[in-house]
Amino acid sequence: MTQDIKSCWLNIIRRLQSVASQQRGYAVIAIQVVVNERGEPVFWTEPTMTKIEPQVSGSRFLAQVISGLKV
Repeated sequence: MTQDIKSCWLNIIRRLQSVASQQRGYAVIAIQVVVNERGEPVFWTEPTMTKIEPQVSGSRFLAQVISGLKV
């Protein structure tokens, strides 16, 4: 495991991973996290998954999103 991920975040990461593994194609997964004054998660919402349609255009959509990112 990498040193930059604190163990208090692992349950949230596991939860997101479990939702992501239940779908085919491209999707956006969203979750909201309440953190304390130390930046540690306290509560979080149930993840929501929005599938990208049409599936055949998913790779084109992803390429557009990535090309729009500024480094």
